[in-house]
Order: sequence, then C-alpha cells, then structure tokens
Amino acid sequence: MNRRFWGYDDAMPELPEVETVCRGVGQRITGYTIEQVHLNRADVVHGAAIPLCAALHGRRIKSIERVGKQIIIVTDGAVALMVHLGMTGKLIAVHPEMPIEPHTHLRIGFRGRKVELRFVDPRRFGGIWLLGADSSRVGWIGRQRPSVGPDALTVSCEEFARRLARRRQIKALLLDQQVLGGVGNIYCDESLHRAGLHPAVRADRLSIEQIRRLYRTIRSVLAQAIKAGGSSISDYRNADNAPGRFQVRHRVYDREGQPCRRCKTAIRRLVVAGRGTFICPKCQPGPRVGSPRPLRRQT
Repeated sequence: MNRRFWGYDDAMPELPEVETVCRGVGQRITGYTIEQVHLNRADVVHGAAIPLCAALHGRRIKSIERVGKQIIIVTDGAVALMVHLGMTGKLIAVHPEMPIEPHTHLRIGFRGRKVELRFVDPRRFGGIWLLGADSSRVGWIGRQRPSVGPDALTVSCEEFARRLARRRQIKALLLDQQVLGGVGNIYCDESLHRAGLHPAVRADRLSIEQIRRLYRTIRSVLAQAIKAGGSSISDYRNADNAPGRFQVRHRVYDREGQPCRRCKTAIRRLVVAGRGTFICPKCQPGPRVGSPRPLRRQT
C-alpha cells in the first residue's frame, strides 16, 4: 500500500519520539564545546540573522530541552538552537567516522569528544532555528518558529479542560499545537481509543468525566511510548539512529482491518480533521446528531 496516497505518511515524530531524541542527544553532548560546524544547506536555517557556524563555534552545550515537538539546544553563549524534525527529520549523535547519510544538512563536532551531531531531513519539512539564549527573537530570517501551547505531559487537568471548551472536533483540537503541545496523529488516535471517544465528537460536548479520562489517558500513552523509545512507522530514529518499539503496542493506529485488541472488531480508517484516522467502531461510537450538550463544568 502506498502510504503517501492513503495519507499514512503523516506519522511525523511526536512528543515521545522528540523526548527520546532529547534524552539521547543530551547524554552524548551536554557539557561539551562545539569545535566544528558543517552546514550543507543554508535554507534549513531560520531565525537570528547571524551566520550559524560563527554563532555556534566555541560554545559549550549547557542543556538539551524539549518544548512540545521542538528540541532546544541551549549553549553558554547568547544563542540557542531549536530543531524541529518535521515529518522526515532526524537528529542523531554518532561517531564522526560513520558514513554520512544523504540529506545530512548540518554536522556539529565537539572538542575532545568522538561524537558528531547530525541533522538529516530528506523532505525539509523540519528545520533549524537560531534563537536567543532565552529562546526569543534576535533579528529574524526565514520561517517563523512554530508556536506551541502547554505541554501535554505537564499541563494541568484544569487547563486541559479549559482548552477543550471549543466548538471543534476533539481530534482537531488535540492536533492543534497552539492548543496542546506534543500530540500528533499517532498518539491522538491511540489516546482517543483508550478513552473510548470518537475523534469526530465535539470537544465542548464532552462530560467532565470524559475530559478527565482523556487527560489521564493521554499522559499514560505518552509515558508508555517514551519508555518504549517512541514509534517508528516510517522515518523516525532515535539519537543512536535506531528505531523505536512502541508501534508494536499500537491498538488502532496503522492497523486498518486488524482486530481491536479490546473487542476484536475490525479497525477502520477514516478521515477526521483532514487526517488519516484509525478507530474501533465498537469501542468508539460516533457522535449522536442533536445530542444534548452536557452541563459545563467545574474541574
């Protein structure tokens, strides 16, 4: 089956994959000083209007942080590097003598460290943003940095409920990074199935208990996926350039026609919020037209 034409190629790295990459990269380069910077494509760099190589050379890596699906590499200087993996991007930390993959746009070497940080992105939907150390703008070139809402792992249940009080389909809201940072197509489908919610139900019609259950489910699914190193559906690889393992535990995503792990009903694929969506028709009954709106809602 051709994933591109069926819409399955939207399995871009999400919060668990980005968190896994952050942890792996952080273990390998934190505390080390940048000695070489090789930029092969200037058009993948956005942000501060200063040369990337000059801005990074001699800087020590203070920390690697995650904001939603974004990776922030914080240095001891006046700049930080934000990496967005997009759909096909990889940020890997490998031995400098490892063969260089096609579409490797950036390589960073470190003083006294046999490791090279490489950014690989065949389709260039991701990118690199040069930021101020406080992640603010310092002049600007290229694309704007993607905005992001509260992180799905740290947002409070009260704030989560407030952000769902909108007349939009629940899947559309969960995928909106300005509403909730980090959740994408895979973990949206997996969380909605575990919570027993149809992706087309209107968010502002959910009951208090449904919202609380969805909140707990999203956090649980993300934590399990992080523990398994993320999901490798197509391009995702961790900092060691190895695949994740959570895809074998998917209950609905990419399992069209296979039996639901809960009730054995065949998984269906449909389009919701413009995205390929996988559901169990029995575990996730569709919204009833004209159903009354529940009383809202004290959390």
